Amino acid sequence: METIERRSLKEEVLSRVKEFIMKGRYVPGQRIVIDTLAKELGVSVTPVREALHHLAAEGLVSVEPRKGFTVKKWEPKEIEDLLYLRMYLEKLATRLFIERASERDIEELSMIVKQMDSAVQSSDLEALTMFNSQFHNKIVQGSGNEELHKIMESLSAKLHRVRILSLSYPGRMEQSCIEHKVIFDAIKERNVISAEKAVEEHIKNVMTTLLKRVQEGLI
Repeated sequence: METIERRSLKEEVLSRVKEFIMKGRYVPGQRIVIDTLAKELGVSVTPVREALHHLAAEGLVSVEPRKGFTVKKWEPKEIEDLLYLRMYLEKLATRLFIERASERDIEELSMIVKQMDSAVQSSDLEALTMFNSQFHNKIVQGSGNEELHKIMESLSAKLHRVRILSLSYPGRMEQSCIEHKVIFDAIKERNVISAEKAVEEHIKNVMTTLLKRVQEGLI
């Protein structure tokens, strides 16, 4: 049994439960039994229940009468709404990044692309998901727009889950890496129009993948 240290108990439990959901240990629609989870983590049911209520507010968990807490299933409209919002926010971030980025920023982005490629070569989904997030976060941070950064941060949990669900679909790891290289090449050339187009195509491909998974009953 994996026991959590008592310090920062509430935050530790929240972090662990969120990690279980993000990594697919609990699949969409699956019921989360509070007593069982609390026993596994070596804590009382109270911090587990608090964590689940917090995750429900974030949109990762649903609370249903007589059924309790379940991992939230994705609806097609929710996917489309989230990814269209992400698309326009990231196109703006990319435009601003190109205008403001230093050569060092470009080089750091290049290193992330290389790390993504290595993760694909070794079929390391967890590493690819991490580097994928770093790539997009670097662009948002480099945009210099604090309000944009705050909005993207508020969406981070859902977007992280989107990345895992998309990248774990057959063939998406390789294709996603290619799409990020296209985005990077346009950024390196400081070609705003090409970069925005590449971002749009990438996110539309993510959307298509997730909608397929919904149709197949996988999410």
